[in-house]
Amino acid sequence: MNYDEITLEQAQKSKGIKWTRYDPDVIPSWIADMDYPVAEPISNLLQSIAHVGDLSYAPNMYEEQLVELFSERMQVRYGWTPDPSGFDCMTDIVQAIYIAVAALCKEDEQVIVQTPTYHPILSACQKMKREMVFSPFVPSGNEWQIDFDQLRRCISPRTKLFLLVNPHNPSGKVLQKEELESIANIVLENDLIVVSDEIHCDLRYSNAGPHIPFASISKEIGKRTVTFNSATKSHNLGGIRSAIAHYGSESLRARFDRFPEGMRGGSNAIGNRATRIAWEMCDDWLEYTITYLESNRNYFFDYLKQNMPDLRHIQNQATFLAWIDCRDVFTDQDPADFFLEKARVATYSGVKFGLGGEGCIRMNFATSRPILSEKLRRMKTALNEIH
Repeated sequence: MNYDEITLEQAQKSKGIKWTRYDPDVIPSWIADMDYPVAEPISNLLQSIAHVGDLSYAPNMYEEQLVELFSERMQVRYGWTPDPSGFDCMTDIVQAIYIAVAALCKEDEQVIVQTPTYHPILSACQKMKREMVFSPFVPSGNEWQIDFDQLRRCISPRTKLFLLVNPHNPSGKVLQKEELESIANIVLENDLIVVSDEIHCDLRYSNAGPHIPFASISKEIGKRTVTFNSATKSHNLGGIRSAIAHYGSESLRARFDRFPEGMRGGSNAIGNRATRIAWEMCDDWLEYTITYLESNRNYFFDYLKQNMPDLRHIQNQATFLAWIDCRDVFTDQDPADFFLEKARVATYSGVKFGLGGEGCIRMNFATSRPILSEKLRRMKTALNEIH
């Protein structure tokens, strides 16, 4: 369908948490759900399941087929040939992160986190009582950079695990080959294990360059990397939990296997089948959606620059989640609170994303152009009033 035709009234009919958490007069722009309908083959699958009424347990072959399909997809799209024997099916990425933190880092050891970062990573480390050391991304002109000297300094003999998010959430940065190779050198120098969350890899824009799976950098790096991926973000399946984990070595798998299979969650029949359909039949939907998102990304960037220049924003290379630095405007108030109260637009407070997030917000631009325009108009009006 033409996404421009999605109206505010239509979007408000959603029963998901995005549109039901706040009062009806609030336009949500916080959680990472798109406002677009799923691809027709996925919709047909779900209708067929409902019609037949078959919600039985999934046979093992569903997982085997999903693993084979993912391996082929990684090879064709990204030049990475993961070993099919190194896979596991997980309930979702967040659960997988919790298990990884527990499995790969002892309580007296440290985890490297690049901030601002996907907030469940911070929660997982805090709740599992693992100490974090932070390596902040640095805004520089029109891009985000890694301070590799600072990254090296933050590592101690107790540092064991590197939690990598690529493409990065919330900055929207795609790590380039040279950056990944520099990280790989640091990993090898310090005998680190890497968990690479690559769930946004299919959501890259024309200026981003290719996605490079971290495990593909070298054989040595592959052996010490656990890769997480899923179709839930790229194909708008947030309510259907299904994720893939790939272990680069038997020793890494063994550390996860210390946790009983029941604790690792496994997968579900609907999630597996929907993911297979997404990866087998829905790349045309994905390409259309990325083209629309890129147009929204450009509109969003230009609107801020022209109408709210005090809000600093580096244009996304990937994802549909924009990071906005509001510190030139707000010194003693969380901008997320301000925009909720005065503009009736719900954003994510940057505080939730860790070090460097204070005074910032994360916004979702995966909606129709009319809804996006209304969000931005409301925010501009609210800022004009305080100026």
